[in-house]
Amino acid sequence: MTILVTIIFVVAALYLIAGFLFAIFFLSKGIQKVDVAAHGSGWGFRLIILPGIIVLWPVLLNKWRKAK
Repeated sequence: MTILVTIIFVVAALYLIAGFLFAIFFLSKGIQKVDVAAHGSGWGFRLIILPGIIVLWPVLLNKWRKAK
């Protein structure tokens, strides 16, 4: 049972790390392509939406690819 819990925590940690790395690139380059209203927004707004980007990074990656 403990090995299963360990595996779940490792997978969750890897998912969140991937989300954080994606968020760095998305906030600097991708947000303007996905949401026109976010163009010119300050770092305060970007800091507020950071947790959502980290959690929803697969959805936002898909939107970013379609926006190109």
